Amino acid sequence: MFNMFAGGAVERMAIFALNLIPYITASIVVQVIATASPRLEALKKEGEAGRRKMNQYTRYLAVVFCAVQAYGIAVGLEASRSVVLNPGWFFRISTVITLVGGTMFLMWLGEQITSRGVGNGISLIIFAGIVANLPTTIVQTLELSRTGALPPLAAFGIVVLSIVVIAGIVFFERAQRRLLIQYPKRQVGNKMFRAKARICRSS
Repeated sequence: MFNMFAGGAVERMAIFALNLIPYITASIVVQVIATASPRLEALKKEGEAGRRKMNQYTRYLAVVFCAVQAYGIAVGLEASRSVVLNPGWFFRISTVITLVGGTMFLMWLGEQITSRGVGNGISLIIFAGIVANLPTTIVQTLELSRTGALPPLAAFGIVVLSIVVIAGIVFFERAQRRLLIQYPKRQVGNKMFRAKARICRSS
């Protein structure tokens, strides 16, 4: 699953192996802490300046998570036989720096995409990683079904479940709620304007 979200980068041990998972984890942790911390809660209500500050805290925490995960990967590679030629602290430090740098570059790239109005850059990068690995996953599933390792009914169930999940996501993403807004009476000079009701749509 982790390899799928990384677009196969974990399997290839590329510099983007961690993808944006540490950033997503950090943003979730910051949001949860903000509900329990009055200081962060007040910071969220400060508008654009507060949002920038929260994003800055999220980036700092993402670097910490990234460094911990990268160190774990380095130790795991050293534990595997005949994978690392020269195990030791130099390999661990260089691995941590490389993987952290790759994730920071993806974070910067996502912010550039967002700032240029293309869309949510973080979501687009994650989506690209999943789509890049999707054809291989489909071929492997069909091959398993053809050889009998995966029952045809199970393969059909996976396809139906995927379609249902996609349809559900699109439905909730495009959903709208109608809100009735009541405007009070107002007086302009000697004229009295009656109250108006207007229906607005909220996503």
